[in-house]
Amino acid sequence: MKILPKITFGLLLFSTCGVSYSQKINIQVLQQGTSYSDSSYYDIIPVGDKFWIGGKYGTLKSIDAEGNLANISYPSEQVDIYKLDHFDKDNLIISGDKGIIYKHNLVKNSWETIKIKGYEKSCFYNLTVVNDSTAFICGGKSSIAHSEKTIPFGFILKTTDKGNTWKRVYKNPFKMVWCVKYNVFDKRVYALMYTPNKTHLYSFVKNNWIRKQKIGNSIFHEIQFENEKDFIAMGGWMGKKGRIHTNNQQLEINKSGLLWGRVTNQKYEIYSACDGQVVLSDKFGNYRVFGEKLNKAFNIYETVFTSPTTAIAIGSARTVLLLNIIEDNNVGSLNQ
Repeated sequence: MKILPKITFGLLLFSTCGVSYSQKINIQVLQQGTSYSDSSYYDIIPVGDKFWIGGKYGTLKSIDAEGNLANISYPSEQVDIYKLDHFDKDNLIISGDKGIIYKHNLVKNSWETIKIKGYEKSCFYNLTVVNDSTAFICGGKSSIAHSEKTIPFGFILKTTDKGNTWKRVYKNPFKMVWCVKYNVFDKRVYALMYTPNKTHLYSFVKNNWIRKQKIGNSIFHEIQFENEKDFIAMGGWMGKKGRIHTNNQQLEINKSGLLWGRVTNQKYEIYSACDGQVVLSDKFGNYRVFGEKLNKAFNIYETVFTSPTTAIAIGSARTVLLLNIIEDNNVGSLNQ
């Protein structure tokens, strides 16, 4: 097992504090709920000239770059929607709670609901598409996704026929599989598997899951790949610090809480965080936390760029934020 190269947080923090930071984010709250029981928005992807949002209680909406929301009609099973992705330009796959998968053809405007036997009490928490017929789904017991304590019974399923049938390719009662991700550079599928106080990275090689390395001693919620070797994993602790780990750096972000996801363009990175916050990076080692006071400490789960300097962020309790990156002469640091 390979261990991440040691870089102490104290040294890393010292090297980034006090540097000139020329960007900031203006945040406009477009929508939010009043309690945690309000429908949450878990995922957002581009579909045509708009974006589709999936969430709690089977919420499925579209939103445009200006933040205008509209409901999408579909054969809802009234279960939480966790992840959306494209099989190809015409076909979507959507994973949900209680063993439910939806397939949608955009051209025909047709829907198909797939109920996978044996997973009626499980959540299909994340998915990744390999090609127009192959995909992987991961998850565990539904109560884990609902913040309840239980044995996770983690698993990974694979389809090779566009989601019509699924075969289990991994199971472990004591691990929760938070993320599966296809690396387009080395053509392999990876997974983040969590047991209390540690997350490991696994790779799918010759139909076996091989443990590559320990990512860190907390939950890491998502991993992304820059090339065949370099990755960025994000996670941390709820209500405390965020963590960003790469092949050769271990970075902590004060007061951001757990980092749920990351989007990037040519100039910026935005990390979705806790308590109405996001973290902006200029890709030169500068990170700064921005947030807006919400009705409660609602999480921000996902963000999408709508232009080089604007983005939409979504989160718990129907939270929708419009983000605008602007130039600023203020000094930023990880302590802010």
